[in-house]
Amino acid sequence: MRNVLRKLTNLWEVLVGDPAEFTLENRAFNSISVITMALLTVLLPFNMWLGLTAVWIIVLVLLILQLFFLWLSRYKRIYNVSMLAYVIVSYITLTATYYLNSGSHGPVLLLFFLTFNLLIAFSPRRQHWLWATLHLLIPIALLTKEYLQPSWIADSYQSAQNRYIDLASSYFVTLTCTFLITNYLRNNYNREKKNAEDRANKIDIQNVNLEQLNQKKDKLFSIIAHDLQSPLNSIITTLHLIAEYELSEEERKMLGDELLTMTKNTSNMLTNLLTWSKMQMDGRGVRLSPVHVYEVVQRVLAIQQILADKKHVTLTSKIDPAVYVMADNNMLELIIRNLVNNAIKFTPNKGQVTISLLVKEGICQLMVTDNGIGIDSSHKEEIFSLKTQSTFGTNNEKGIGLGLVLCKELQSLQHGDLWFESVLGKGTTFFATIPMADPAADGRLSA
Repeated sequence: MRNVLRKLTNLWEVLVGDPAEFTLENRAFNSISVITMALLTVLLPFNMWLGLTAVWIIVLVLLILQLFFLWLSRYKRIYNVSMLAYVIVSYITLTATYYLNSGSHGPVLLLFFLTFNLLIAFSPRRQHWLWATLHLLIPIALLTKEYLQPSWIADSYQSAQNRYIDLASSYFVTLTCTFLITNYLRNNYNREKKNAEDRANKIDIQNVNLEQLNQKKDKLFSIIAHDLQSPLNSIITTLHLIAEYELSEEERKMLGDELLTMTKNTSNMLTNLLTWSKMQMDGRGVRLSPVHVYEVVQRVLAIQQILADKKHVTLTSKIDPAVYVMADNNMLELIIRNLVNNAIKFTPNKGQVTISLLVKEGICQLMVTDNGIGIDSSHKEEIFSLKTQSTFGTNNEKGIGLGLVLCKELQSLQHGDLWFESVLGKGTTFFATIPMADPAADGRLSA
C-alpha cells in the first residue's frame, strides 16, 4: 500500500511540477488540469450511458483540450497562454452546454460555480475581480435569454430519471472538486505560512548572530583604539628622546630596552588581532598534523626569554622530548606564546614560570604555571570572553583581553580545552589539553 501511495505521489509531482521550478499559480493550474481530466474521464462514459450525445462530445473535446493545456503549462512552460485558453474554452463550453443541456433545468449553473472556484484557485489575485464579474454577467444573461425566449433552450433529457441522475452527479462532482480545491489552497496556505515562519525564524537567528558579531566588532575596535594608542605613543616618545637629547650610553641602553619591550608587546598584540580577525573571516580553518611539543616550547621560550630576563623571571621547561600531539603547529605556538607571555607579565621580579606536560589516556595536558599575582575569582566567567577588561602586569605592562579569547578559540578548533586554576596572591596555572599523536603519522588532516 505504501509503495502504491509513493508511486502515486511521485506521479503527481511529475505531472504538477517541482515547487522549486514552477510558481504557485502554475502548479495550481497543473493540479486542477489533472483533476479536471480525471473528472472528465469519469463523465465521458457516464454521459454516453445517459444518451446525452451532444454533451459527451463536448466532454471529449474538453478532455483533449485540457490535456493540451496541461502540456503547454507543464512541459512548454507557457502558463499564461494555457490559462487564457482554458478560460476562453470554459466560457464557450458552458454557454453551449447551457443551450444543449436544458438550460437552468440542467447542471450548467453548478458547473459555472465550479469553474469560478477553479479560476480563483490558479489565477493571479489581480484577475479575480474579472472572473467574478464574468461569472455574474454570463449566467444572468443566459437566464434572461431563457426567461424571455424559453423555446431557445433544447430539452436534452429523455426522462425525469436521466435529469435526476445528471443533476445528482453534477452536484457530486461540484462538491468533490470544491472540497479538493479548498483543501489544496488550504494546504498551500499552510505550507507557505510555515515557510514564511521558518524564514522569519532564520532571519531572527541571523539578526541575533549579526548583533553578537557587531558587539564583538565594537569591542574589538574599542580594544584596538585604546590599547594600541598607549604603546605607540610610548614608542614615539622614546624615539624622540633618543633623537633630540644627548644621552649617556647607559641611558640609551635603558631606552633601547624599553623600546624593544614595547615593540615586542605591540607586535604580540597585533599578531593576536590579525590571527583572530583572519579566523572570523576565513571560516576558522585549521590543519592538524603531528607536532613536536618540545620544539614548539623551545621556540617560544627563546623569544620570551628577553622579556623574562628584564624582570629576572626564571623560565623552566619540563617537556618530554618524545611527546607529539595532533595540532596545528602555528596555532599551538601562538597559544603557548600567549600563555607564557601572560605568565611573565603577571609574575613579579625574580619570579618563576614553569611549562610542564602530563600525558594521560591519549591526552596531552600542557600546563603553564607562575607564582604571580593570581586572578580574582570574580573574573573567572569573563576571562575567556571579549567582556574582559585590559589589565596591567607587575611592571605596568599593558595588555588586551583578546589573547586568552584567541587561545580558547584555537584550542576548540584543535579539539582541545583551556582552563585555569588560580589563587589570588600566589599564582596561576593554565591547562591546555591536546590529543596525542603518533610521530610516524604521515600527511595532514583538515578540520
